[in-house]
Amino acid sequence: MKELSQKVIKAPKSKIRELFDLAAGRSDIISLGIGQPDFKTPQPAIQGTIDALNRNITTYAPTRGVPELLQLLEKKLSRDNALNVGWEDNIIMCNGGSNAITLAYASLFNPGDELILASPNFVSYFYCGSFYGIKVVEVERRSDLGPDLEKIEKAITHRTKALLINSPNNPTGYVLKRNELEEIATIAIEYDLYLISDEVYENYLYDGLKHVSPGSLNGMLERTITINAMSKLYSATGFRLGYVVASKSIIDLMEKYLQYTVAGTNHAAQYGFIEALKMDRSFFIKILESYNERRELCYSRLKSIGFEVHKPGGAFYIMPSVKPFNMTGSQFSMEIIKEKGVAIVPGNIFGSFSDDKLRISYATEIDKVKEAMDRIESFVKNL
Repeated sequence: MKELSQKVIKAPKSKIRELFDLAAGRSDIISLGIGQPDFKTPQPAIQGTIDALNRNITTYAPTRGVPELLQLLEKKLSRDNALNVGWEDNIIMCNGGSNAITLAYASLFNPGDELILASPNFVSYFYCGSFYGIKVVEVERRSDLGPDLEKIEKAITHRTKALLINSPNNPTGYVLKRNELEEIATIAIEYDLYLISDEVYENYLYDGLKHVSPGSLNGMLERTITINAMSKLYSATGFRLGYVVASKSIIDLMEKYLQYTVAGTNHAAQYGFIEALKMDRSFFIKILESYNERRELCYSRLKSIGFEVHKPGGAFYIMPSVKPFNMTGSQFSMEIIKEKGVAIVPGNIFGSFSDDKLRISYATEIDKVKEAMDRIESFVKNL
């Protein structure tokens, strides 16, 4: 038999899935691994989907999305993100934020083009790049887990086509400040680069931090591809609804790519998203307060246990270093799940500069977070 695709073969299987395979069949496991909100999907989103199914909305959806949904997103983008775009030309629905990444890659890059990002970063950015022949260039983050913009600028070559940012960030929880975004915009304009901005965690912000969409900055609207999704704000990861905001020429290419690959997104679920967007955002206030409580708990406990750790400004992840314990993140992750039943993702899956780190998700009920911290402390004391 002739060989199979080397591009796919060389991409490793998900280490997160391997972790959960280890946990399978064990009732004592506490998971600090999954990047999924733990509150219930709001009822309007569920009912909107049910009502659509009852109306027999089970056909193919328009490739770009249901017009009413796109119009609501246009208003949301103007109100929340200062992105003044048109629903007919500048927005397209897709199958979750993950599909949004592949749409951006498919429409921007040719084989051999380079993409620069700060590392560690979200795992899909790396491995999806290989499927499109992209050279992903990692630039090590600063010690506080922010991007080193001086090193990023030095990494630019004649092959560089785009920069990629994710703020608030998965896995570090770092939130880009406005001055950092303005510097990134200056670099993108000076070197004529596109900017891919993944903003799926835009609502998970703490300590008074504010989200800024770089596409709203001067000169950036046409060169920014903004990625977002329904999943995090509405705890609707299984709806698989994301969206992309970009120039008409890019959205046109994305529409073509969708037509020949997945033919569109879940039709009925889009009506659930419509009802979610009509909701008063106040439902999220207490949820965010709960996440902040868990964040403070994780930070204080990890620091007292002896980890090197920076307090995250957003999302629901914290990324401590295990250097004080003379272990790698992988060793720590494998041993603690076996000995203490705590599932934690090793940092090395998020790039080349995080062998010493762990990614902890605190998107689980606080009593379980407390118990997990107790188990981690017990594990460390026995090292």
